[in-house]
Amino acid sequence: MRKFIYYLTSIITAPGVVVHELSHLFFCILARVKVYKVKLFQFGQLAGYVNHDEPKHFIQAFLISFGPLIINSSITIFLASQLREPYQLIHLLYLWFAIVVGMHAIPSTGDAKALFQMANHKVMRNPFILVAYPLILVLYILNLLKKLRIDILYVVLLFWLGRFYL
Repeated sequence: MRKFIYYLTSIITAPGVVVHELSHLFFCILARVKVYKVKLFQFGQLAGYVNHDEPKHFIQAFLISFGPLIINSSITIFLASQLREPYQLIHLLYLWFAIVVGMHAIPSTGDAKALFQMANHKVMRNPFILVAYPLILVLYILNLLKKLRIDILYVVLLFWLGRFYL
C-alpha cells in the first residue's frame, strides 16, 4: 500500500517536477550554459535533473539555481489569479496545476550546494557574492523545512498573492 501511495503521489505531482526541471533548463539556455542531459521526471530519490556545464559567472549559477523559485512561483501566482467565480471545470485544472507546480518551486539541496560551491570559487574575484550566502542558507533551511511541509505553506502564500494582488 505504501508503494502505491508513493507512485500515485509521484504521478499526481509530476508536472511540478517537470516545470522545476524546465526552469533550470530555461535559465541554462538563457545563460548560455551547455546542457548535457535532462531528465524531466523519474521515480526515485531524484525526481528529475539537468546536467550542465559549470557556469563561468556567478550570476549564471544564481539564475540556474533559483530558476524554479522564479518560474514555478510565477506560474502558481498567475494560475491563482485566474480562479474567479463562476467556477468551471477548467478552474479545477488550474487549481491542481498551481498546487503541484508551487510545491516544487523551492530549489533542492543540490541546487543550493551547486550555488554554494560556485560562490566559494568566485568570492575572491567578486566580493559582492557575499550577499548570496544568506540566500543560499535560506535554500538549505527551506529544504530542511520541506520535511515539515513548508512547501504547502509556500503555495498558500503564492495563492494569496495571486488572488489579491493580480
